[in-house]
Amino acid sequence: MTIQLPILVQIILFSSIVGLILAYLSLQIAPKFGLMDDPKSAEHKVHEAPIPLTGGTVILLVIWIATFFFDLSGENPIKGIILASSIIYIFGLWDDLEHLTPTIKLIGQFFGALLLIQNGVQIHLFDSPEFFIQPGAPWDVILNISLTVFWVIAIVNAFNLIDSFDGLAVGLSALSASFFLVISIASGQTEMAYFSAIILGGTFAVYFYNSHPAKLFLGDSGAQTLGFILASMAILYRPNAESQLSSWFVPILVFGVPLFDLCLVFFSRLRRRKKVHSASKDHTYHRLAQRGVDLDRAVLLMHGVSLILSVVGYLCLNLPAFLANSIFLILMSIAVSAFFILDKNYE
Repeated sequence: MTIQLPILVQIILFSSIVGLILAYLSLQIAPKFGLMDDPKSAEHKVHEAPIPLTGGTVILLVIWIATFFFDLSGENPIKGIILASSIIYIFGLWDDLEHLTPTIKLIGQFFGALLLIQNGVQIHLFDSPEFFIQPGAPWDVILNISLTVFWVIAIVNAFNLIDSFDGLAVGLSALSASFFLVISIASGQTEMAYFSAIILGGTFAVYFYNSHPAKLFLGDSGAQTLGFILASMAILYRPNAESQLSSWFVPILVFGVPLFDLCLVFFSRLRRRKKVHSASKDHTYHRLAQRGVDLDRAVLLMHGVSLILSVVGYLCLNLPAFLANSIFLILMSIAVSAFFILDKNYE
């Protein structure tokens, strides 16, 4: 099945319109189910009135409706991603309602990752002929599964953590979906292109209500579900055989901003002997604001950095392996420097 541009446009428009309708309806329904974020529930919250936590519900419904309408949920890996993401959504919604312990959250994410693997979506690094280590069976299987679970859980929590200001996580998700749409078109991966179009349309709709000042929040159900889906799409993408040595790090660049924020928050809290899983005003944009950057501009800056990293990642797909990996190392050096600058004297 070849990729048809008119169908792509239809999918994006359909998903956006359905998402806008569902988001509007969710604003009316959420208070009746108590699915609201109370600003008095934690010190770090800055909004003044309760806001619906229905962004995740909107995203998942858009995915189910659009995949059914455009008949994209056949026997393929996309079906596995949708089913596994539903597990993540359920645990996230449970967390929005009951505030789960970190252990229960991790259990839900672990089972979601296993279901994803069961449906054939997993990393194949240690059995790749390009990889410099060849552990052989059964270690290659064990290591591939372990790396897949670690990757998925890391991205899920990165997007969940960074969803702490209006429009930030949704905007990053839209940029990531746009990247996967472009590379899937370039590589002729039809199912992934159409699925990326659905995610892009859904995030457009939610961003309309989630941008500052937000009328709707993603909630844990939304941030975790988007993170899970995007992490799965990074695994699903298959680069050309000759470019694998230049592409292994590209997903790290695409998710560079949420991963940087995750590392900054995690290691900074360890340094300050704070609870790693507790909410606090110590995220990247908080630290930018402390240095005089307006919060809205900080969000735009982080979106801009994410866009630049995605463009660099796309260019690296077609560069010689040595040059591509050299660029990655330079960017990692810049990220480490930024980490120490932002964490310096921060208490």
